[in-house]
Amino acid sequence: MKLYLVREDEREVWVAALAHERMYSYVANTGMFHDNGALRNDFYMERDFTYEPIGAAEARRLIEGGVGTLDEEEYADVLDEWRSDTKGLAAADVLSMAAGSDR
Repeated sequence: MKLYLVREDEREVWVAALAHERMYSYVANTGMFHDNGALRNDFYMERDFTYEPIGAAEARRLIEGGVGTLDEEEYADVLDEWRSDTKGLAAADVLSMAAGSDR
């Protein structure tokens, strides 16, 4: 599992995890990583965002700093979907797997 800091221009948007060609983004509002098809498409094809490889410790620092927090009103629909996502990945599990990959 590889971790990335995703930026739009200079703004830190997501902590993302790439596993088996699936891109997961950390959503602070849910405290989980969720499959993010739009981000996967951007990573492989569009490249509107920039992707900086990071380690688990840096990902944890960014998560604790609030990266991945969405406005509850503006993103109400997608947040509802993610809150009902039964396949979300716990942040601790993702960071643990990524730390193992760093070795």
